[in-house]
Amino acid sequence: MEALPTVRLKRLRNSRHPWIYRKMCVPAEHAPGTLVEVIDRDGAFVGRGIYNRNSQIAIRLLTEDPSQPLDDAFLGELLDRAIRFRKETLGLEGVTDAYRVVHAESDGLPGLVVDRYGSFVVAQLYSAGWFRKLRWLLPALSGRFGGARALVRGEPKAERHEGFKVRDFEAEKGGPLRTIITEHGIRYHVDLRAGHKTGFFCDQRDHRLRVQRLAAGKRVLDVCSYTGGFALNAARGGAASVTAVDLDEKAVSLARENAVLNAAAIDFHHADGFDFLRAAPAASLDLVILDPPKFAAGRAEIAGALERYRDLNALAARAVAGGGMLITCSCSGPVSEERFHEAVLHGSKRAGVGLTLIEAGGAAPDHPVRPEFPEGRYLKVLTFRRG
Repeated sequence: MEALPTVRLKRLRNSRHPWIYRKMCVPAEHAPGTLVEVIDRDGAFVGRGIYNRNSQIAIRLLTEDPSQPLDDAFLGELLDRAIRFRKETLGLEGVTDAYRVVHAESDGLPGLVVDRYGSFVVAQLYSAGWFRKLRWLLPALSGRFGGARALVRGEPKAERHEGFKVRDFEAEKGGPLRTIITEHGIRYHVDLRAGHKTGFFCDQRDHRLRVQRLAAGKRVLDVCSYTGGFALNAARGGAASVTAVDLDEKAVSLARENAVLNAAAIDFHHADGFDFLRAAPAASLDLVILDPPKFAAGRAEIAGALERYRDLNALAARAVAGGGMLITCSCSGPVSEERFHEAVLHGSKRAGVGLTLIEAGGAAPDHPVRPEFPEGRYLKVLTFRRG
């Protein structure tokens, strides 16, 4: 086994969490993204992983097995294990050609997210280590999906903190990168270069289908609709009317294309969701879906995020008719489900509306959560009925 450079911890490690913070490490001069062996203050083996002295998350552990080398064969086996889970255990290819292939820490590949979109595979990087491994990673992904085009995207905050920069897609020389994917019989245009995250939100797959099953005969409003996922499912489910609102003009344009693609009657609005709900008549809707962008990226932003959740849900609860439903989402990882729930109820109370929780859920199962990494459960989806 090839010897790796080492990083020593200042104190004993008392957690199985895959992150080790910079304050816990004796500073080392290894280049950002270096694969290292981690030892404790007494010299005992801790694990092997990716080191970045410039990041608050200094070490992302890949293995705690002293006999396991950090070679391409090992990383390939982790990829294969993740792919088998999606294809064989979950059977996702029977319902969609768009799903999460690698969910970072929860698949043992910290700092790496991979999504499949038909004949494309898109990797999003949160660690300089994966940036250094791109010459291996992209061919490895392409080969495992029958020669699919493997693309890479950086997450802007991670790029700043980790010290790397993903250049424009080489493949864009041939024009904008677009594809069409299918999920539960509905087709979607996906913008692989300019779309949010990797281009589409696979995590909401099961909740989109649930909206389809709830929508028959209902007046539906999809707020922060992105490219129309919930709205399209409501229309497919036989809603009496469907309205979709988003502040991102490009997303609204793509959502309109998706409506045409699926022959769906949807009233689209390029508008701020808060403003649109303020103008909505009280008790005028049977089903409202709120899926706003991340309001809190870190602990310092939690208080402000909770106030925004209270305001948005107060406006939405006011617009829901008696007996109607509110499906409200938070993708802010630092905000717990308990605090999000409290914020929604505080908002509804502010609006003078009584809500009863009937279901609580999270991301689709291709976004698994390891118990030692609760941060993997970032998505909270709460369904309420107005009394």
